[in-house]
Amino acid sequence: MQSPHNSGIQTRLSGRTPAIVRKWAPYLWLAVLVFTVLFWRLGAPSFWDPDEAHYAQTTRELIETGDWLAPQYNQQPFFDKPVFFHVLQALPMSLLGPTELSARLVPALAALALILVTWWLGKTLVSTNAGFIAAVLLTISPGVFALSRYAILDTVFAAWLFGGVSLVTVAALKDRPTLQYPGYVAIAFAVLTKGPLALALCAIAFLLAIAVSEDARRRLLALRWMTGLAIVLAIATPWFVYMLSRFGDDFVRGYFLNENLTLFANPPYGNQPGWSFYFRILAVGLLPWTFLVIGRLVDDVRGAVEKTRTPDTFEVLLWSWAVAIVGFFTLSAFKLDHYVFPAAPAFCLLAARGWVDATARTTDVRKSAAAVGIVLIGPLVLVVGVAAGVLMEVWLDLPVAALAAPIALIAAGAALTVHTAARKVPRAPWFVASAFGVTYAVMILWIGPALEQWKVVPDVARWVAAHAGANTEVAAYRLDRWDPALRFYVARPMISIKNPDDAKALFKGHRRFYCVMRESEYKALVADGLQLDVVYSRRGMWATSGKALWRQRGTLTNFVVVTPHRAAPAADRTL
Repeated sequence: MQSPHNSGIQTRLSGRTPAIVRKWAPYLWLAVLVFTVLFWRLGAPSFWDPDEAHYAQTTRELIETGDWLAPQYNQQPFFDKPVFFHVLQALPMSLLGPTELSARLVPALAALALILVTWWLGKTLVSTNAGFIAAVLLTISPGVFALSRYAILDTVFAAWLFGGVSLVTVAALKDRPTLQYPGYVAIAFAVLTKGPLALALCAIAFLLAIAVSEDARRRLLALRWMTGLAIVLAIATPWFVYMLSRFGDDFVRGYFLNENLTLFANPPYGNQPGWSFYFRILAVGLLPWTFLVIGRLVDDVRGAVEKTRTPDTFEVLLWSWAVAIVGFFTLSAFKLDHYVFPAAPAFCLLAARGWVDATARTTDVRKSAAAVGIVLIGPLVLVVGVAAGVLMEVWLDLPVAALAAPIALIAAGAALTVHTAARKVPRAPWFVASAFGVTYAVMILWIGPALEQWKVVPDVARWVAAHAGANTEVAAYRLDRWDPALRFYVARPMISIKNPDDAKALFKGHRRFYCVMRESEYKALVADGLQLDVVYSRRGMWATSGKALWRQRGTLTNFVVVTPHRAAPAADRTL
């Protein structure tokens, strides 16, 4: 028989349970969303993008050589970026081995840190709900999904840089001056991750903010900027001095000139996009919040001009940060889509503020451009869902279960459209965020593996690694963007051949080698008189980027492994 005391406890617990669920359910939901986007099956895909294979191989050589100060790739100095990212990446690779998971773990953890910093900044300077929504928007952004799953440094750079700027911002706006010092340390780590670019972006944003806002000028100039600069230089400068003393002019040319000044002013690569490139990237990358962010900008500018709603200092700082990044890289002659990623947290915070204002009914659709942007979110998600369904049907051969993605998007878009039409904006964008989570899960479960079966270069490299003798050289002929993946999976030094004359010099010598190339290149060399045997062949993708895949839909390439005619190494004659 149950005692009255126990009965009373159960009654009280049952009464509390709904409140507990209401309190913790959003955080549990966000945790599942974050795990899906950042970590679920993180190591499943093989390397595809040449940069992540290049960086992973550089880190493996750092571990193998024990030289943790000077990065090397294919046993040659690598001056592309500072060493700090490779040091961080080396920690899990040392423990787990040189795998895709260990190479991608640091970018994924950095993305998690960036989400948490964005949450904290919004909560500290706006409201708890604004911070939570900003974290949700950043979690489901395409940039976070893509970059957290690539073994490259962009999420790490953004986490250090935006984390440092966030600490300095709170120090200035909340009169907590001690926070500026860890902020300067984080900015120093950003310099060690990607170079002096971090200081340039901070300086531009700082100058913009103090130029347009008297309050920002008063608060920011009250901080100890010279002390902060000294901290950054004290932490970051020694590595650059060391590399300069060790490599001299080669480091100056390879890093400061080729990888910074030349790329900004006169890149060696042709067909660079025009001035509108990043605006188009942002228009797509911010979907479905694009018009909400644009509306917020319109409202802020109109309010400042008409003196009806002057943006507060935090909003001025967010816009200054976004403008500094987008403007800097727009002026650069060399452009890559992920360069503007450090602006993503600021845009998510601006969108979150617009959403919170709508839920608090502080905006009027007849007067607020941001409110119009919120009304457009539902229809935009509907359109994205329909487009995703059509593309999946036309371009990809996927199981019926994969249709969960377009169905979820269409349902979320319809539900949000109905709510906003009735002027009932949900407290958080639950529908849309959940639909994006389902979409990313479908991409991880089915779309990724569908592409994986055609990424045959890693398999070719593993075959070469398994069959090449100790004295057999490994080469790649005109593989271009596949060279880094081949180098990583071969797991031994490799000769990269770019022109027919160098190929002839190698193939006509008395050397044992395996050379990977396209079948068309093999036929051209044989037609030119070289005697080569094909010992392995696979058919797969040549393209390594989404744009190229779009252009080359359905086009597959034969990759072959060749050796000198009847001169395969003794260890290989059993093939």
